[in-house]
Amino acid sequence: MAESSAQEKLLETYIKENKKDLAVDLLFELITQNAKAKNFSKAAALREKLFEVDSMALNAIVKSGEIIESEKIAAVDPDHLHTWAHLYEELTKEETIALYYEMKTATFEAEQIVFRQGEMNSNLYFIYSGRLNMFYHKGSHGILIKTLGPGDIAGQDTFFTRSTCTTSLMAHSRIKLNYLEKSVLQKWQSDAPNLMNKLQDYCLNLRPLKDLLQKKELERRAHKRYAISGTAAIQITDKPEGKVYKGELSDISASGVSFIMNTSPQSAELLLGCQLNLTFLLPRVSDETRIDQNGGIVGVHRQLFNEYLINVKWDQILSDDIVAKIKLSSLSS
Repeated sequence: MAESSAQEKLLETYIKENKKDLAVDLLFELITQNAKAKNFSKAAALREKLFEVDSMALNAIVKSGEIIESEKIAAVDPDHLHTWAHLYEELTKEETIALYYEMKTATFEAEQIVFRQGEMNSNLYFIYSGRLNMFYHKGSHGILIKTLGPGDIAGQDTFFTRSTCTTSLMAHSRIKLNYLEKSVLQKWQSDAPNLMNKLQDYCLNLRPLKDLLQKKELERRAHKRYAISGTAAIQITDKPEGKVYKGELSDISASGVSFIMNTSPQSAELLLGCQLNLTFLLPRVSDETRIDQNGGIVGVHRQLFNEYLINVKWDQILSDDIVAKIKLSSLSS
């Protein structure tokens, strides 16, 4: 630190005395030192000063730029490059640097909202670790659209346009993500003119939200649903306390089940995306058929008062034998 301060004082002396050659040599040395120390903002500022001191010192200007670029590339996190390998394969070295070094880092704890449907969001999020739930509110219904994890990107529907969020995104576990602020798009127009289009094309190739919503509707219709009654024991397996809740069964199919439970609006929203274990006895069959299945909550629909209809998708589809008993049970009701 003392050596650097002394060198910068000496640099000012050279500049005041108009000793350009000495000033250029010292600036080049300081740029190299700071680039190798990963102090890239300082290195860039010193290179700007090099332009001011002697704009004709082309060899030092070009070489110092190459050194900064080389050190920046070497400092890129290889895990980050691997996570979004398909994106970075489309970028030049200069575009890789422009994208990576504009990213900021943030962490969210479980159940924190990253962005909310109907509100403004100007960031593009690159999920690095952890899981998030993307859900869509239709009236009083909450529908789980997708669970996001490492390598996924979110927020593209508002990052490249001026519009409100069409979905909400909530952390399911503690997450770490990188993000870009929309202001970089203006900066890239001069610094990396093709980068925005490449990034937008990459995001457009990800599955559009409308397709995900349509898929959810098709999944809902894939298997015949049967009315069912009775009480089920429900354990949210994501929660460490392992508390068991009761739910009143509504309908069931080979791929999922619905039940009604009493809870608060805040707790109901947090249920979306949770994993659970659900057990109950199948009513009105000759033998005691016990259903013991794991699944995930994909829909939360508000009913009267504090009752909610909860939709669950089984992790494994029920066997044909069980489905036959479910059909018999429904016919006997």
